[in-house]
Amino acid sequence: MVTGFFPDAISMSNSCGLCNEPSLDEVYSPERSTRGIKIHLCRHCGLVQSLPRIDHAPRRAAAVSSGADWGNVRYGKGFRTKAVLDAVGRHTDLSREISVLDVGSNRGSFARAILNAAPKAHLVAVEPDERVVNSCAGFERTELVHARIESTALETDRFDIVHSCHTIEHLADPARVLADHWRTLKRDGLLVIDAPSTEFLGSDDVVEEWFIDKHLFHFSPRTLTRMIELAGFEIVEGPDRADRENLLIVARKVATPPPIFGHDHGEAAHAEDLITTYVATRARNLMALTAVAAEIAAMKSRRVAMWGAGRIFDSLVVHGNFDARGLTLLIDKHLKALVPERHGCEVQAPEALETADAGVVIVMSRSFAPEIVNEARRLAPSAEILLYSDLLAQARTRMAA
Repeated sequence: MVTGFFPDAISMSNSCGLCNEPSLDEVYSPERSTRGIKIHLCRHCGLVQSLPRIDHAPRRAAAVSSGADWGNVRYGKGFRTKAVLDAVGRHTDLSREISVLDVGSNRGSFARAILNAAPKAHLVAVEPDERVVNSCAGFERTELVHARIESTALETDRFDIVHSCHTIEHLADPARVLADHWRTLKRDGLLVIDAPSTEFLGSDDVVEEWFIDKHLFHFSPRTLTRMIELAGFEIVEGPDRADRENLLIVARKVATPPPIFGHDHGEAAHAEDLITTYVATRARNLMALTAVAAEIAAMKSRRVAMWGAGRIFDSLVVHGNFDARGLTLLIDKHLKALVPERHGCEVQAPEALETADAGVVIVMSRSFAPEIVNEARRLAPSAEILLYSDLLAQARTRMAA
């Protein structure tokens, strides 16, 4: 019996995963890394990456943490399904017969969506996690493969579409996997890649650790685009500049040779500036969380409901010393079924707000804040609704005065 940490693959290579140059400099140490991850920047091309490249290890329990040890909850991909399906629909006729590869099918959100939108689609769903792999079991027109994409042998020229959502950043050798996607796609086939964006590092309300253990590569619009192009693809839809959290790219397989790779010192300088900004902003925000926690605690008599039990909530408890047991209600519609309790509070569905008689609802979310505000107003029309980002900004202003 093997106990403790025993990864299947570790690489401490000092060569960049994009340009292959030995130009990696350590620039940051993530908070609470269970794998000893250090963040490196390629001075040649600007790609940010983690070392050692531990691409898989024995499965841990779900950790809804604000640190680098966050992971194994496996629910985030579903949030991207609509955006990805809309992008696919802009570049292919979904009414025709198509073959689709879903890389990291997760809980089946994209699989369901594409099968419904494309009535003649045939799907291959590849998923390595035994806890969620059966999410696509029983789907019509679907072949389910329980394996990692790196070890899956698929036919050449088989697919019209390869879809990969928030998977490429987990791979020890994403360039090699992209090259294999090129091989398995038909002529003019579409590659749809979605990944986290380093542009998020410039956010002014960040409190959680962005460089988590399971993400080995940290792409910018420029570096992900270049890696896709080098694999033999032409970009047909680039990332949305207004989206600082995600990089959604649609590319078409081409037969032309990849471009020659040159220096990109401007990209390297931009990445370094982002990381420097992130470190300073997060440190300032974590100091302000103590004041935010105290302000929320002072509202206890008004019966406070908190909506969002994820990483921002964890930051408030861990770094702000917030006692969550004083809450009237802790809501998270997505985490409820996966993580029933957080810091001594039962996680409840939004409908619980209707009978909680909450006087204040605090929204602990960034991307979904407008949606949550609208639902909270419907469920608790008399409650005051506050955004964590506003409370944080006010605390920072008081600190600077």
